[in-house]
Amino acid sequence: MIVSWGEAMIGERLAHRLFHPPRRAHHRGPADFGLTASETTIRTADGTALHVWMIPGTGVGTAVVGHGIGLTKSASLRQAALLHGRGYHVVLFDHRNHGMSDADPSRSGLADRFGSDIDACIALATRTWPGDGPLVLWGFSFSTFPTLHSLRHRHPRVAGALFDSGPGLDLDAMLRHFLTGDGISAPRTLRKVLRRRGVVDAFATSAVRMLGTSWPPPEAPAAESTPMLFLIGTEDAVIDPAQISAIASHYPTSSTVELPTGHLQGVKAAPEQYGTAVLAFLDGLDPAKARGGDPPPGRARTGQTTQRVPRPRSAGT
Repeated sequence: MIVSWGEAMIGERLAHRLFHPPRRAHHRGPADFGLTASETTIRTADGTALHVWMIPGTGVGTAVVGHGIGLTKSASLRQAALLHGRGYHVVLFDHRNHGMSDADPSRSGLADRFGSDIDACIALATRTWPGDGPLVLWGFSFSTFPTLHSLRHRHPRVAGALFDSGPGLDLDAMLRHFLTGDGISAPRTLRKVLRRRGVVDAFATSAVRMLGTSWPPPEAPAAESTPMLFLIGTEDAVIDPAQISAIASHYPTSSTVELPTGHLQGVKAAPEQYGTAVLAFLDGLDPAKARGGDPPPGRARTGQTTQRVPRPRSAGT
């Protein structure tokens, strides 16, 4: 199919906007959830400044918590409160091009660049709370991609990773679904333009090129051995739930929980089931990983499991 110049330009600009979205201010703060936090700024390996909230816990463990694309760390405060309630220290950060972190105009190598944000926060957490339990990573929506991408490298203290509403197995198909589904809010007349085949082709091709990585990430011992929890909304209209289940099946230590909710809505629409699944996963992590060790002899790692949460019955049924 021949893509017109206009469609190609629209698709490429949309891809750039995906990774360089309009800024949003923090719409709430830690105090709104009864959390005490300090603010700091750290530098990534390429010098990008990231704004971070540090929320100390009792030392049960430490969590590095991201946010969805176009959002800020304030969108993840409910999850931070859940973690803190279990005794976890929490590092909440704004990805580059988001919130109060630096802008990064780069149009290439973005998978590594967003992944380096997570690496910098892991280093910060390790320096701040060096011996306090296992360290976990938590990504949301499109930030689940750099979260999984970061597991290509072994981080001795990382004992587990959580993924809410992502990632998908087929990057090209996921990007096409994002544009043709409900990933972008726009008036009906504009949505017709965005769904043109030429625009969608250019968008997906440009976004994959900007990320500059193979997907799914090449097999790596760290990813193969790290317990993972995938929280899937069965009514997700942004990332196809089947795509998330498919990538979860690639990892022998993965668990999936399917909730009858939409994209990133589990913590709001099914808070009890969501919280139970997260806390059960955290409680099952191996403390030996906090010291960079392997499970004790005879202790098996988490195997693949799937839990489906039914929709609550309405009154009178």
